[in-house]
Amino acid sequence: MSKIIDFYNYIDKIAPFETQESWDNSGFLVGDGNRIVKKVLLALDVTEPVLNEAEEKGAELIISHHPVIFGALKEFHPNNIAFLAAEKGIAVISAHTCLDIAEGGVNDCLAAALELKNTVKVDDGEGLMRMGELENELSCEEFINHVAKKLNVGGIKYTPTEKMIKKVAVCGGSGGDLFDFAISAGADAYVTANIKHNLWIEMRRKGFCVLDAGHFCTENTVIEPLAKKLSEEFKDTEIIVSEVSEDPARYWAK
Repeated sequence: MSKIIDFYNYIDKIAPFETQESWDNSGFLVGDGNRIVKKVLLALDVTEPVLNEAEEKGAELIISHHPVIFGALKEFHPNNIAFLAAEKGIAVISAHTCLDIAEGGVNDCLAAALELKNTVKVDDGEGLMRMGELENELSCEEFINHVAKKLNVGGIKYTPTEKMIKKVAVCGGSGGDLFDFAISAGADAYVTANIKHNLWIEMRRKGFCVLDAGHFCTENTVIEPLAKKLSEEFKDTEIIVSEVSEDPARYWAK
């Protein structure tokens, strides 16, 4: 039977933890590495509903994208998710920025979810951005509908364009400040999230089409493919994807 440390070592192989950003806290964050694992739950975030789901389904380990412990903890009490995980005996491994840049990681999965072909890395200085081509050229409105459907997005902010869209750059999560790399690479549009107001002004001024499809929806694309990889590697362990992990935001349009 596989142990929790075996899962840590496998993730370290496909998305080396040493490649994470200096401010990040990816790694084995809660639990006993020598514990036998019969069931693993995958989720983008470790929230209380996700933790309760893991307990109800008998998962000994949660593998998340966003770290369950991020900044320095000054208190450790029942209002803290990491405390609750430890109290329930559920281990947590989080693979954040190391999974963003990994081959087959967040950004490759985002490109695949949008059905981009001939995907390549864009030299953005961080190894995050990918660019590929749509099967057919789409108008801005058609492209927005395509992204909304493929990512199951509740709402999209965007800068409009009159040109047809074929080449698309992507960066899951907070990639607004990389948009100049998408332009330099020859992209017709860029899909990312968490774009700051001043960048919207700059992108609109440059007439470049950018879609903010939400942090959760642009990154959650990695969970199902990662679950498949783990199922193939650990055949003696049941790998399940959270049914309660969800975008914390809600969307309204006038």
